[in-house]
Amino acid sequence: MTATTSAPSRTRSRSIFSQRHRTNTLLIVVLTVISLIVIFPVLYAVFTSFRPKGFGLSRDWLAGGLYLGHYEQLFGTVRFLRQIFNSLVMSLGGAVVTTVAAAMSGYAFARFAFRGRTMLLALFLGVLMLPGLTNLIPLYKIASDLQLRDTYVIMIIIYAAYGVPFGTWVMMGFFKSIPVALEEAAEVDGATPFQAFWRVVLPISAPGLIAVFITNFVYNWNDFLTALVMLSSTAMKTAMVGLFDFQNQLTGNNNELLIAACVLIMLPGVILFILFRDTFLRGMLEGALKG
Repeated sequence: MTATTSAPSRTRSRSIFSQRHRTNTLLIVVLTVISLIVIFPVLYAVFTSFRPKGFGLSRDWLAGGLYLGHYEQLFGTVRFLRQIFNSLVMSLGGAVVTTVAAAMSGYAFARFAFRGRTMLLALFLGVLMLPGLTNLIPLYKIASDLQLRDTYVIMIIIYAAYGVPFGTWVMMGFFKSIPVALEEAAEVDGATPFQAFWRVVLPISAPGLIAVFITNFVYNWNDFLTALVMLSSTAMKTAMVGLFDFQNQLTGNNNELLIAACVLIMLPGVILFILFRDTFLRGMLEGALKG
């Protein structure tokens, strides 16, 4: 009887295993194809940037060694270096302000119950649903009236205003995952509420802070529309806006130089993600799940 009943059971188990194996194989194939589609333009640009002339992934692209002439020319172009500097100042400034503000507001929403909390949180998150252009027009008028156009200050303020709502949501979720008992224990030992927040909560929430910082830095770095509207001075333009002007500075049909500029502009976000990948993913996942 046992042998009779165990045979169908083993058959069903093998069938389930076979179905799972086929499903996993199919998922791997699909994900591989999607990954190749996403990464191919990047590889195409990188390979092309090391060629003196021509495009693509031809067999002879390394026949004469890596060609660094395009990058040497870019690093010798003052305007391009100025645009990179502008992007760094605005992106870093906006990301730092956003991270600090999001940490404070996220902690307030996670720990304190106050009148209007739900409505205020809904207002914070509702801002994310607004089209960016609808905010940009009044911001342009305000910046013009205050004579803040073509300044680092206005770009940092705008980037922070765009980033704080999402950062607040992530940090609120991360703070909720930290037991309140840790802060209470610190206060029992003589710490003030601020000291408990600074010395206990913030170090634990480092993954969330890093996730908010990287997300906002990359968003600010990749921004085109806001910088295009707010910055008209050549000396204040960012790298993304400068790419469109860069073609007019090139002599002849030197598209490879433009592609090399694109590769350099890709690097900051890629480097940040590689260095803090695990921490970034942990911060985003924990913040999103608890939020």
